[in-house]
Amino acid sequence: MWKQLKRFAWFWFKSPQRRRLGHMSTIFTDVRGLAGLVFRPKCKETIWVCVGIKDRSDNLKRLVESLLNINRKDAFALSVYDQGSEDANTLREWLEEQWKGALVWQSVPATFTRAVACNGAIAQAEGNLIFVCDADMTLPADLEKHIRRYVRQSSAWFPVCQSQLSPEKKDWKWLTAGTGLFAGHRQWHAQELVYSETYTQWGGEDWDMFFRFYQNGIMPLRTRCAGLYHHWHPSLEPPDYKPVF
Repeated sequence: MWKQLKRFAWFWFKSPQRRRLGHMSTIFTDVRGLAGLVFRPKCKETIWVCVGIKDRSDNLKRLVESLLNINRKDAFALSVYDQGSEDANTLREWLEEQWKGALVWQSVPATFTRAVACNGAIAQAEGNLIFVCDADMTLPADLEKHIRRYVRQSSAWFPVCQSQLSPEKKDWKWLTAGTGLFAGHRQWHAQELVYSETYTQWGGEDWDMFFRFYQNGIMPLRTRCAGLYHHWHPSLEPPDYKPVF
């Protein structure tokens, strides 16, 4: 009980959005978003999984294989934006063979940045309900339940995943500091709720977008999602990187 009270107090008084944007406006956004979860109907549209990649074919294949094993996979579609992978044609052929649902693919010869790749995948999706996901993830079987539960007119879902600590061990930790994945409405991107393409190195674009959701009156709800795994890869963190918090 004491631990839960401490977490509750931290969320309402010391969480990053309070310190960065102020208490009154962000608390109002959270209250409005939580009320919407009760009184607004669930989204019933097809969920477009949006992925940006560059030479991550093995990772994407693992992601798609987990999507093939998901509950009600017919509720999902796939949007992949590739930035010049060497095996792009082979990967596309594999996707078209394995994934029988709706699929949009685009490959462009460009220097990879995560923001541009994610924005490209979002822009080409053919539906309004989206889940933006990195290629090095495994998806839980009940992903649809979480997205339909938490995405409303005034709330988005920013899940907390479990991250693999090392390539040798299957040790996982909750990645509470990461905000890179989210589910929401594609139409929000008309409000510039996209990844800022001014970030050319790893880090920063996730928190930047998280705060802009608050600035636009949309609650980015954070909940742990069991079975949503981020697989280990060499760090992309530059030597001069400074965390937001």
